Amino acid sequence: MTDAALHLGLREWGTIRLEKLIRQVDLGIHDHERGVTQPVQFDIEVLVQSPEGDDSIDNVLDYEYLEQSVNDALSESRAELQETLARRILDSVMAPQAALAATVSLTKLDPMGFDSHLGCTLVMMPEK
Repeated sequence: MTDAALHLGLREWGTIRLEKLIRQVDLGIHDHERGVTQPVQFDIEVLVQSPEGDDSIDNVLDYEYLEQSVNDALSESRAELQETLARRILDSVMAPQAALAATVSLTKLDPMGFDSHLGCTLVMMPEK
């Protein structure tokens, strides 16, 4: 997020994060993946300006919305591609005006037919 903050000309910034949220998701393009859930990890980071003011939730972006963004995206129609699901989440986390840039990563933790984790990361940053 440092590159995004510098691109936007910020002198001070912060991030909010959701890390290692795991959900069982019916996701994939292959026939053997359809109708079967598999563990997917969600990691999200959002660039925000440094909070000012007193110690109040009203002075920051309430990061509980990050998990809600995942839940909302999962409640939509089934996605075949991780990128489609990541895009839904990215659009949602960038909706608040306080969100300046964001990164959404999805990782299939036990992809069928592979001995590794498979994932994707999407990034959104507004134009300067």
